[in-house]
Amino acid sequence: MQEVIRDISARTEGELRLHAMVRAVLSPGIWFVLAAQLLLMFAMQWRVPEDAAPQEPTLAIFLTAAALMLFFYVQAGAFQALSQGREALPVSEVIRAGKAVFAAFVWLILKAGLLFAVVMNILVLVALLLTGTNLEGLTQALTAYFGPITGVLAFVFVYWLPLVFVQREFRLLPGLKAALRLARDRLGQSAFPALMVLVPALAAGFLPAGSPAWLHVLTSVVTGLLGWVAYIYCVDVLRQPPAPDNAAAS
Repeated sequence: MQEVIRDISARTEGELRLHAMVRAVLSPGIWFVLAAQLLLMFAMQWRVPEDAAPQEPTLAIFLTAAALMLFFYVQAGAFQALSQGREALPVSEVIRAGKAVFAAFVWLILKAGLLFAVVMNILVLVALLLTGTNLEGLTQALTAYFGPITGVLAFVFVYWLPLVFVQREFRLLPGLKAALRLARDRLGQSAFPALMVLVPALAAGFLPAGSPAWLHVLTSVVTGLLGWVAYIYCVDVLRQPPAPDNAAAS
């Protein structure tokens, strides 16, 4: 383990990929975050029975909100810890690191969600004007392809959250611009992050209706784990030493 997760200076592309995969799989903290992700998934899918007591809907809302905050907290802690260290991530480090960045991370996600909602509303309005279709039909079409759309966005902005935590750039628009520039500059090395975030998301988006619950759980875990592999890879890329200047080298 120590031989694989070592100093990342002057690593080749293959070493960066291997380090990301090994570190993700052998990190208990990553599996802890994936467990929180499954908890949130089950909480959001649970429905209150029609004959439930009056206080049960309030309890369900509270538990869902608690699961959401727990998920955000452990995600923030994992992002922060992975961007600072180089070894396998323990659960205790996820919990400790979350304290410093939880508020900033939640505020960033809220701003990103608002921006996404505004952009989507504009696109829907333009699509309605151009196609002449009704809102219900367009909404159903977009819902069917929400998974693939999310996967494409995750690939386009794959360097965003790594950059946020490595460079402590919690401003939304400057961080997005810097991430897009980095993705453009590394377009020739984009096959690995594309494989990690785009292919699983596309596969999950095209799961047939009525698939068994265990298949959705397995897909969620695999997609989440590969997403963390991509995150670690991008963190290592950002922490690589800059290439030597040709003029200085000569």
